[in-house]
Amino acid sequence: MGVATKNGVNADEASVTDKQLHVRLETDPYTNPNNVGAIAIYSENDSGDYTAEKVFRSPETDDDYRLRVANDTLLDYDSFRTTIQNTSKHTFTFTTLAATMTSAGITTNSGSINTQNTGLTFGTFAMFPIHPTQTTAVEISCSFTAQPAANVVVDYGLFQRGATTAFAPLDGVYFRVNSGGVQGVINSNGVEILSSIFKLSDGVTNWTYTNNTNYRFLIQVTNLRTTFWVNLDDSIVKLGEINTPVGNPMPFLSQSLPFSFRHAIVGGTSGDSTFRVIFTDYKVSTRGTIYADSLGTVQSRMLGTYQALTGATPAALIAGTVTTGTLVKPTAAVPLNASLAANLPNSLGGRILEQLTAGLAANTDGIYASYIVPAGSSTVQGKRLKVTGLKLSGFVSTVVVGGTACQTEWYIAFGHTADSLQTPETASMATATTKAPRRIMLPELTTTMALTQAANTLLVQPSYVAKFDNPIYVNPGERIALVGNKTGTVPTSGILSYVYQFDYTWE
Repeated sequence: MGVATKNGVNADEASVTDKQLHVRLETDPYTNPNNVGAIAIYSENDSGDYTAEKVFRSPETDDDYRLRVANDTLLDYDSFRTTIQNTSKHTFTFTTLAATMTSAGITTNSGSINTQNTGLTFGTFAMFPIHPTQTTAVEISCSFTAQPAANVVVDYGLFQRGATTAFAPLDGVYFRVNSGGVQGVINSNGVEILSSIFKLSDGVTNWTYTNNTNYRFLIQVTNLRTTFWVNLDDSIVKLGEINTPVGNPMPFLSQSLPFSFRHAIVGGTSGDSTFRVIFTDYKVSTRGTIYADSLGTVQSRMLGTYQALTGATPAALIAGTVTTGTLVKPTAAVPLNASLAANLPNSLGGRILEQLTAGLAANTDGIYASYIVPAGSSTVQGKRLKVTGLKLSGFVSTVVVGGTACQTEWYIAFGHTADSLQTPETASMATATTKAPRRIMLPELTTTMALTQAANTLLVQPSYVAKFDNPIYVNPGERIALVGNKTGTVPTSGILSYVYQFDYTWE
């Protein structure tokens, strides 16, 4: 080719205008396919203003010419701009370093203390699935009243919360703020890998937030890397990233993680008792797969319908012991109000033998069966139990004596954090959140028994199945129970036998 000129006129010269080379691509690719070149397409995810490296990603096309497109599926969102803790969704625990909840948000260290070995932790009961080939994102909105003093540490993101002061994260991904600056953390079963302190665009000066300014912090997690973002200069910019160590399939060990934050004073007293964080809201979403089915159906496909979670006890799903291939019937027991009586099932299905005595008085709620959803950890998946119905039938096992004919009204109790119908609901922002049971009445399952009813005959019920158009969700670590209440005079002897099964999946 000849030397390019400003206005090339020869056949072998390129034309240049204002130092820009004129380029004409092949106009007839069908006739001249060998003249068609390839142009790599990339999109700019981040300008690199703060990391000094632009971030480009190429789109992916499969062998059937389909472009991979990511869509957001919102898993959870809530705002803290209220005055009452939502104890159905959120748990709160503190030692000395308390918090308040107002229309401004959750304010940590509301008591202005600087005592060593104090702290608080707050987060969701629910845990959110982490899929290796997708992106899980958590967005947290918060502000800080001052720059952090020595011995103060604040973590916020997706992590398993520690149970004791100073509530250090056990596993997960999160932002960390302390006197050294702001940085990102990935934590695999207690082993932390920290990013460098986030820098300004000059790559030297530490990035610091402006006091009393509300920021939106974003964490994006994939199996390859975790990136940390914040809104600055009217756009969201990447502050840094941590690559997953070679040999680790994910940045952490857990298969599900809750939204969490903690504020603690460790290593000595704080130099500033007025340092506070104000959290205003959060969002958790997964990006990638478009679910034509419900998330619960997808989980059933992966985990198996009516199967136990990895790390949980499989036998807890159906009560009883299997001997020579037969599920042994339990011993009859009297249901209790404040606990699950021995020999009654702690499972999601099985047999119940009710001993009829005056032990459980008429018009008193009794727990006939109970199940605790496995608490999530780095080795046990933290899944919510999604209940869509209940099957129940009963019959007279041995002849009923004394009392009168009676009915048993049934309901489901769920969400309580201790195996008792007397579990109290803690006050808003009180430490160690407990939940009173929520109740769903089951009028279609009401059973009627005649005093003279013969043994081995069915109890009368309007229906044997209760279906829920709106599913019940039970969080990790919470209970779900089958509860009955008898009217009339309870017979003094006799045994009623029931078979029950929750319809459920994991989500």
